[in-house]
Amino acid sequence: MHIELASSLGHLSNASKDSFPEISRRLVEVADAIRMGRRVRPQVFRAYFLLVQALVAEDQHHAETLLQKIEAAPDRSASLKLTYFGASEADSLSLDLIDDGLRLAPITATEAADFQMLLDEGLDLLRQNLSELYGELRSIVHEVLLARAPSGDKMQFDGASHYQFWGLLMLNPKHHKTPLAIVEVLAHEASHSLLFGMTIEEPLVLNPDEELFTSPLRLDSRPMDGIYHATYVSARMAWAMEMLASSGCLSDDDHERAMAMAAVDRSNYAKGLGVIDQHGDLSATGKTILDDARAWIGH
Repeated sequence: MHIELASSLGHLSNASKDSFPEISRRLVEVADAIRMGRRVRPQVFRAYFLLVQALVAEDQHHAETLLQKIEAAPDRSASLKLTYFGASEADSLSLDLIDDGLRLAPITATEAADFQMLLDEGLDLLRQNLSELYGELRSIVHEVLLARAPSGDKMQFDGASHYQFWGLLMLNPKHHKTPLAIVEVLAHEASHSLLFGMTIEEPLVLNPDEELFTSPLRLDSRPMDGIYHATYVSARMAWAMEMLASSGCLSDDDHERAMAMAAVDRSNYAKGLGVIDQHGDLSATGKTILDDARAWIGH
C-alpha cells in the first residue's frame, strides 16, 4: 500500500504544480521518502485522503495543514502498537475516527492492560500454529485501537477496519475473552484490510451503493460491497478455526469450540454467497477472489 501511496502523492504533485507550486514540491519530498522506505501510521493514510479532497476543492490552507500533518507524523513502529481510547496518545486517532462517523467510547487502562495479555496469547497461538495468517496479519495490521460502543447504543461492534486508516484494527475488549476468540476476530478484521489492499485498480462489485441487501453478519441491510466483505471474511474465519482445530494444538474443549465457531462461519458464508449469486455484479477482481474462497470452502 505504501507503493500506491507514493505513486498517488506523485500524481497529486503533478496535478497541483501550477496552482500550488510549494505544495507540489513538498509532495514530491514525501513521496520520495516513502519510496526510500519510510513507513507511515494509519493517520497519515487518513490525512492523504483528506488532502486529495482539499486539493480538488482548491482549499490551500486546509491542504497545507494536512500536508504538514503528514510530514510531521512519526514513522510506524516495527512492533504491533496497541493503544486505547482513553489514553492521551490515542485521543487524536480516536477523534479522527469519530469525525468519520464511528461511534466510539473510551475504556480504562486496566481493561487495556488485561486485553494486551490476551492479545499476546492469541498472536502466539497464531504464530506457532498458523504462521501463514500470522505473517499476513503482521504485514497488514500495525496498530490496534481498543474502544467500545457508547452505552445504550443499539449497534455494538466487536471489531472494525477502515480503508482510509490503512494498518489500523479496532477491537472491543468486551467481546473477546479467549485466545481462540482473538484469533477469529483477527482473521475477520485482517481479511477486510486484505480486501482493501486487493482493490486498488477496481472495486469488488459493480452494484450501486444505493442497493441494499440482507447481510449475514449485521442486523442492518448493506450494499453489495458490504455483503461481499462479510461473505469473504466468513470463509477466512472458518479457515482459521478449522486450521487451528486440525493442528493438534488445542485442548479438547477448544477444539470443539473452534469447530463450532467454524460451523457458524460456514453458515454465514453460505448465506452471503446466496445473496451474491442472486444479486451481485462482480468485477473481474471480485470474481477471482470469491472463486478462491469457493474452492476452499468446497474442498
